[in-house]
Order: sequence, then C-alpha cells, then structure tokens
Amino acid sequence: MSRDEAPSIAALFQVVFDPKVGYTTAWKRSVPELDLSGVEYKSLPSGLHGMPQDLVYFIHDGQHAGVSSFAQQEADQAHRNASFCAVGVLVCVSHGRLGKGWLHAPSLRQLADGVLKHNDIGALERFWEKHRLDNARSRRPSSRDEIRDSLVTNLKRKRGLSGVSDGLKLSDSTIATDHPALYMPGLLDSFGPLLFPLYRAALLRKRILLIGSPPVQVNCNAVYLLSVISGIPQPATEALSPDTDSLLRTQPLFSVGVADITSLASNDDRTGWIATSTDDILGDKHKLYDLLVELPKPAPGSKRQWPRLRTADGRIIKASQRDLRRYRMLRAELKRLRLARNSHADGVESGGSESDEAPMLGSRHILAESAVSDELPDGEHEVVEPVSWTAAAYNSFLWWASAGSTQGDTDADEETRFEHELLGDLPHLQDVLQDEDHDPAPADSEEANQLDAEETATMLTSYFHRLTEHFITSMASIVNEADDETEEGVEEDVIAITADDVRAMGLDVWSENDAEFVREMLRLWFDREAAVAVEGVRMCGVKVC
Repeated sequence: MSRDEAPSIAALFQVVFDPKVGYTTAWKRSVPELDLSGVEYKSLPSGLHGMPQDLVYFIHDGQHAGVSSFAQQEADQAHRNASFCAVGVLVCVSHGRLGKGWLHAPSLRQLADGVLKHNDIGALERFWEKHRLDNARSRRPSSRDEIRDSLVTNLKRKRGLSGVSDGLKLSDSTIATDHPALYMPGLLDSFGPLLFPLYRAALLRKRILLIGSPPVQVNCNAVYLLSVISGIPQPATEALSPDTDSLLRTQPLFSVGVADITSLASNDDRTGWIATSTDDILGDKHKLYDLLVELPKPAPGSKRQWPRLRTADGRIIKASQRDLRRYRMLRAELKRLRLARNSHADGVESGGSESDEAPMLGSRHILAESAVSDELPDGEHEVVEPVSWTAAAYNSFLWWASAGSTQGDTDADEETRFEHELLGDLPHLQDVLQDEDHDPAPADSEEANQLDAEETATMLTSYFHRLTEHFITSMASIVNEADDETEEGVEEDVIAITADDVRAMGLDVWSENDAEFVREMLRLWFDREAAVAVEGVRMCGVKVC
C-alpha cells in the first residue's frame, strides 16, 4: 500500500439510535469470522448528541482500528428532536497505530450524511465492494501477541534518528487533512508546559486516561501524538535489553467507554496504554489508570483553563521550572521557524540577496535569544511547580559567594547548549533557508496552517525522540559505569545518581517528580534500583535540602 492510498477495510457498518432499544447496528458488512460486537458503543461515545458531527477513533479486538463518522440532523419529537447515526470502518493495525484509517474520513462523512438525509444504503454497498479486503488479504493474525511481535519487529528495523527520519513519516506531498499529526500545534497549545510531565508518564508506560467532552476527534488526536512522541527511537534500543521489546511503544487505545472497563482492567499494566473517554465515571475507577488527565471544557471567551494531571491516589502533577523554560524555548523556535520560512519566501519572490541578519537556525544564538521574561501568561503558574525555597537560597548563595557574578546566566547557557544539541541540526529546519527551490509560503491561510502543522509535528516528534534517546543512553552509561566498578559479573545493587547526572539529563535537579522519573526509568527499562541525590545548599558544613 502506498503512503497516500486508503487501506482496505475489514468491515463497514452503520450505527443508529433507536428510542426503544438504544444504540444498534442497522447495517454491516465484514470479512468472515470478524465479530463486530461492541462497535455500536465505540462508535457513539456519550456526549456526541451535542455535536453536529465528529470523528471517533477506537481499537476493536486488539487487531483492528476503527474510524467512525458521526452526523446529526433535526428530527421529530419521537426521535427526541434529533436524528443521528455513525458510519464506520475497521482496518488492520498492521499499517500503524490507526492503520491509516483516517484516509477514509472524508468518504465516511459523506456516507453518514447521505444515509442520514436520504437513507442511501446503496452508497454503503458500493463503498464496501470498492474497499473490502479480498480473500487473499483477509487472513487475520491468530492472536494479539502476533500483532505485538510484528510491531516490535518493524520498530526495530526502522532507524529512528537519521536526520528528520526520527520524526513522523509524513508524505512529501500535502498530507490528509484528518491526519492526527496535524493536531501537534494544538497539543502544544492545549497542554503547554504540562506536555513534558505527560510525555514522561507515557515514557514510563503508565496507564493514561484523558477525560474530556467532545469533539472526540481532537482528544483521539492527542492520544495518537502522545503515543508517537513517547516511542523509543532505534538508537536508544541498542542500549536496552531484549526483555524490553514489548515496551518499545505504548498502546494507544483511543476512545473508550463504560463498556470497555473490563478490558481496561485486564490490560497488561507493564506495557501501559493511552486512552480518552467522555464518560466521567471512568475517572472514579482509580484502579483502572495510573494518571488521569482532566481536559477542560471548551469555553470561548472565558479565562484560559489548563488540563489537570492527577495520579490514581489523587496527587496533582505539575510541570517543573525546567519544563517551563523548555516549553518557552520550543515556542520561540517554532515562531522563528515560521518567520524564517516567510522571510525566505519573500526573498525568493523578490530575488533579493540573503540578508546578513537572517536567522541561522543551526546557530546557538537562535536558542539563546529565545528566552522570555519571567512573567507567566495565561495562568501558567497554575500548572508549574513554584520555585522551591531551597533553589532560591542556592541561587542567592551563589550570587553572594561569586560577588554578584551571573551564575544564573551560566546555568541558562548550559540549558541552551543542551537544547541546541537536540534541535540545532534538524535538516528540516535548515532546508527552509538553504533550499533555493523551496516553495514559497502558501498564500491561502488554510494551506499555510497545514504546512505549519506538518513542520511542527516533524520538529516536535524529532525533538522528543532525541530527548528520549538522551535519557536512555545517559542512564545506560551510568549503569554500565557503576557495574564496571564492581567485581566482574557482579551488578551494583543500587545505582547512585548525582545531581549533576540529573542536570545533564536535561531534568530539574530541584524537582522531586523528576527524581522519581529517574528512579522509575531505571526500574522499568534497566531493572535496577536508583538512589537519586537531592540538590541542596551547604552552609558552615551543614547541608540544607
């Protein structure tokens, strides 16, 4: 199957709401032996009645991805003044997290609209005959384990970090408008600095449940992207043992509901999963998940509301001060990328020479100038850990001990260099300025927004994959060094992690959440226990933590 070719479908179905019996499958076609039980509930999550249309992604039987288009129109009182239906397909997940099912989304919208308005069942039949799996391709894997083994094998064959290949595999041409990757700018805007602790939770293979109201497509896109950025790039796998193969990618379950409670409870805790639901009651099932993400309800014109991250035992998770600085730096870089692209396009159109003041995306000065004021716009202080008094005392002591020299600037320079190593050599960024044949920035705003979304998705996915590789290779090096200091063939019982080690990983030495992240990473990926040193201030021989 080519990159832009819609996948063959294993099933096509229409789900309606009957006032007497509830949700029911009114029409269906499928390959032999494929059980469609439950698709009626997965296709119509609660709360959709408030939307004119929506798109729902879900996983069916662990072997197929479902894509369902919801449509609604006014009706008589017997139908509660509204009539709605969903038309969906199932595709094999062997082609990726969603089996590229989003490529069918435009057609599914047309089918749902036609069935709802004109009862056009003939269109369903024609679509099924055109896209159905033929007999030679309809053989299903015998078990979920075969699916996982196949995915792991494919992951290990791919090189996750060679130029831009460590990002999303986007087409050279404009990608489908329903591709979940295009939500990447929205993900960054919606979560802000919280994206980093959420990414780390996914990297620890936590069971993550996003609770929020429709549109469901937006929430499913978030699930998709979280599973992508928390994947393990190939270079990092070389530092891991074969026992971790099943952990290389977390399970994106997409939309789930009350009917999925039993299957969620029986999922393998170690491999983790990411899912979204419109059923608030799932948030009360504390044993189902490790981390609950409460998404704010859309409220145009009101004060900015941030998501809330809460563990199963009720502890609120916030971003660290390091996360906040990293978030601001990324936002500044993305803005600079857009300006560079537009400036380059203007230069190409005018035939002007390259300005000496043009941004140099490979230069450390780009990142150094990305710093912004210490003010927290949009209520960011609500989602970021406050500066601890120990950190404040430490910085004040350094300022006093150095007679007012800018130690803080030195730390900022170290962070800048670290971020530069992750971002500075991305070919995709350099091409914007260096490619003389680069197409001018599109004049159409919708096309420009899509181009921006594609570039953001590529850049951020590459960034997170490189950050993941840095975490794993740094920890592997520390483990190997500790074992080398013991007798041959003997492993160190507890790995000592210093504050300098934590800082070198790009984490916040003052954040207990970051220290716990290091401990859990070593436990999950290396099967080792760690003792993480806490940064502190030593005065008159006494250490104050």
